[in-house]
Amino acid sequence: MTSRGKYRKSLIILTFILLIVGIMALISASSVLGAEDFNDVFYYVKRQLLRGVLIGLILIFLVSRFNYHHWAKLSLILLVLNLLLVGLCFLGPFKYVVNGAHRWLKVGPLVFQPSEFLKISYILFLATILAKTNATKVKKVLAAPFIIFILSLGAIGLLLSRQPSTGTFLILAGSSVAMYLTAGLSWKQFFILLLGGGLFLALLITSTGYRSERIQAFLNGESDPLGKGYQTQQSLIGIGSGGIFGVGFGNSVQKFNYLPASHTDAIFSIVAEEFGFLGSLCLLIIYLLFISTGLGIAQHSPDSYGKFLTTGLISSIGIQAFINIAAMCKLIPITGIPLPFISYGSSALITNLFMVGVIINISKSSS
Repeated sequence: MTSRGKYRKSLIILTFILLIVGIMALISASSVLGAEDFNDVFYYVKRQLLRGVLIGLILIFLVSRFNYHHWAKLSLILLVLNLLLVGLCFLGPFKYVVNGAHRWLKVGPLVFQPSEFLKISYILFLATILAKTNATKVKKVLAAPFIIFILSLGAIGLLLSRQPSTGTFLILAGSSVAMYLTAGLSWKQFFILLLGGGLFLALLITSTGYRSERIQAFLNGESDPLGKGYQTQQSLIGIGSGGIFGVGFGNSVQKFNYLPASHTDAIFSIVAEEFGFLGSLCLLIIYLLFISTGLGIAQHSPDSYGKFLTTGLISSIGIQAFINIAAMCKLIPITGIPLPFISYGSSALITNLFMVGVIINISKSSS
């Protein structure tokens, strides 16, 4: 078996392990909410299986057989269509507002987050630009690739800030910078990105009250444990309660409406509470193996397009996992980013499984 074949097999196994862990975690974390809201402890689990896992596995099967070179021809069209769908989130017939956020699009009975798919369409677009550009030209500040990169990322950032969906933009920015680093990012370009990104984040934080409150909750959450710092404090209580070995599967206390978003963004805290430090460490190791396997596929890709594409896709999943776990451990402010393959939510799960399908196809290609 070739190196790519070994990496591909490992990636598939790790993906299924994460899916199984996710369903197990969701069975416990969502049981109380399911019983209270729908009189069914498995309500969210069944929806995740039918609307997320099943559709995602079908996509993996199809996408892994679709020659990844064809994405280059479709990348611009897919990005434009994706941005139009994000724009529809603000229009009356289609918008589905939750807690003041315009992140969801409603089409009949279907509700989804089109911004999630930007993690794919923008990576496809940028990989196409980089693959078509001479390596020397990529490093020039005033060359077309870098200018297109800066302007397109900035425009998407402004659009997502209106939803608001800052976390999605952070993932998009991080994964695209990882791709550009692989292509040959110069120090001048890195400094421009660092300065521009810092100014953009500072503007976002100071221009909206809720972002400032999240920063304050991160810095001084202990001073208001029942207010701004409530979710962070409850998350830490759950993680700390797990100790070394955990309280046991299904025995979480925090899921009884103490920890907000226990089945979505905060599900890592439930995992840590029930399986303890050792269980959490095992999950972290699985993620690290998943990311290193993806980077191995990128390194052995048959061409630069596959290399850039794999780097962007695997970086996107890795950054999501890091941001979510770091936020739950109070290493960074709360961002609202779900834990890949684990958190409840079909849009995010389908997106991540689609990414895996593309990476599998790259690992299968010989030219």
